[in-house]
Amino acid sequence: MMTVQSIYDLGVQLAINSDPRGKAVVRAELLRYKADYEKLPASEKKYFDKEYFTNPYSDSRILYAPNTSKPVKRMFAGIDADEAELLLADRLGGIDLVMGHHPEGIALADLPAVMGVQVEIMHQAGVPVHVAENLLDTRIAEVSRGVLPINDHKAVDIARLLKIAYMSTHTFTDNLVATFFADLIKKHKSSLYYVGDVMDLLMTIPEYQIAKQQKSGPCLYVGGLRRRCGRIAATEMTGGTNGAKEMFEQLSRAGVGTVIGMHMREEHRKIAEQHHMNVVIAGHISSDSIGMNILLDEIEKRGVEVIPVGGLIRVKRFKGKAKK
Repeated sequence: MMTVQSIYDLGVQLAINSDPRGKAVVRAELLRYKADYEKLPASEKKYFDKEYFTNPYSDSRILYAPNTSKPVKRMFAGIDADEAELLLADRLGGIDLVMGHHPEGIALADLPAVMGVQVEIMHQAGVPVHVAENLLDTRIAEVSRGVLPINDHKAVDIARLLKIAYMSTHTFTDNLVATFFADLIKKHKSSLYYVGDVMDLLMTIPEYQIAKQQKSGPCLYVGGLRRRCGRIAATEMTGGTNGAKEMFEQLSRAGVGTVIGMHMREEHRKIAEQHHMNVVIAGHISSDSIGMNILLDEIEKRGVEVIPVGGLIRVKRFKGKAKK
């Protein structure tokens, strides 16, 4: 039987295994966090988030749990799981955990700290690492200013009052969908000649088929279906939020012709267009659902009943028998 803690630990492990930087780099980063902690004066150590010792993804956290060793038999899982889902869980009863993809509480407040993953994604696409880091530093500062005014602990307060375990799994599952796309592109690389081929490939994925029925399926943001793809990069799948708009110039110079993302701001779209790139937007909630579904399949394998809420498009790829 899984517990709140073992579900969280499973999320950490799967995220590390699928991190674009590789497991060795992530392990080294965890050691650096410990070294940084040891260098702090005693007055500052009490403010250090010790979860960094084992979990490098600051936007994925147990936000509240009266007892992390409590068995989880039934859980809510949603793309957005906040006040409404917590109140529904309380009203229905028998819900041991509410899991949301998008971060709340401390996970939302510390969202900018996960954006460093994007450096490796751009570097793998051909952008020099020093350029990627410089562009991202500016964007991280912008996002940091953006999250400061948010009342991020509102939903966590409700979880505490209702005594319902509550968790965010943002980069946990974004890493999973990033790996899903990297493997998908690698597998079908020889057949992806036109941008239309990329669109056709996306429409073989059940989450995107359902999203299209819901009027939110994959769409072409920039370019044309009969344009050649060139090199393809899924740059907008993990790393907290959208990266720097200036990255499209660098990606184009590096030879990337087509970018696949979950979502894109208008100012980013215009810059990509200026640099002659094709941009395919797979879909936000549907793409998030893919990552969540990969994690949720592993949870269901271990005997937990998952109830989809909060916009989650639940597609089960696990067909085996759940463990008791």
